[in-house]
Amino acid sequence: MEQANNIHQLAQGPTVNAPSISSSAMLVQLNISTWTARKLDKSASRTVAADNGASAKAGNYNKNLLAGCTELEDLKKFVGNARNTHYAMTLPWSDMGLRLIPTSQYFDYQNAMTDLEQEFRRLYQLFEDAYQWRTSTAMAELGNMFSHDDYPPVDELRRKFGWNLAVQPLPDAGDFRLDIPNEQQEVIKQQYDSFYRGAIESAMDDIWARLHKNLETVLRQLSPKDELDAKGNQKYNKLYDSVFDTSLELIRMMRDFNLTGDTQMTAIADQLEDALYGVNTDALKNSETLRLDKQQQVKDIISKLPSLDL
Repeated sequence: MEQANNIHQLAQGPTVNAPSISSSAMLVQLNISTWTARKLDKSASRTVAADNGASAKAGNYNKNLLAGCTELEDLKKFVGNARNTHYAMTLPWSDMGLRLIPTSQYFDYQNAMTDLEQEFRRLYQLFEDAYQWRTSTAMAELGNMFSHDDYPPVDELRRKFGWNLAVQPLPDAGDFRLDIPNEQQEVIKQQYDSFYRGAIESAMDDIWARLHKNLETVLRQLSPKDELDAKGNQKYNKLYDSVFDTSLELIRMMRDFNLTGDTQMTAIADQLEDALYGVNTDALKNSETLRLDKQQQVKDIISKLPSLDL
């Protein structure tokens, strides 16, 4: 009955309130720094421009100081994936890099970040161990453009790589302990309350945007192609387990991150769980009826998602 009531709420607009969520969520900020190993070569830029009859302002030549250094490339790729994991487990809060996470999910988040930090430091050590040798081989790669001054000593190199995770409580709009006149305090509270509501709505919109993108992919994979195979049978798009796994993860997020008590988000999570619970790609491949039924269910859910100008 409760689930039916939730689904009934879908006909209404999303309910987004801004209650005090300071006790149920916190803010995290992840800063990862790396050395790009690239440097502008002004002399080479001038030469390239002159050789091509171009203005010196037409372009720049940036040297790859460690071309072929797999240790550094592996580290930089890892950093990109680590940031993606951080983004996937949190929601946007401010333009300054702060991200929102429910306290109920912080333990899992902290464990994931700890593992990633350890791997970051391991990969950095592999790079540092190979740094001197990679620097010497760069002489052959760069030829006359090589300069020892472009390569920092190891102790300076270490300072170019860093991993810092900061955690802070979520401030409450009503918690101002400022030594300023009451009138000004009220203005500040109103300003922050406006930001607070906007930030919460933006965080919830991020979940809706992720869900919309995922379900569009699910729908595309479930849908038939506009062609038949050699035997005259309907052809379908390929199914990927990872896409459906993402759907299930988004169901969890809609429950854990629904800090505003949005009834539409709860109802969508219930409906999506009903549609996908116990379903796997093997079953869908072996049953055209099941596949078309799930296609229609997903299409119905997409039609009920709030409009975010996507």
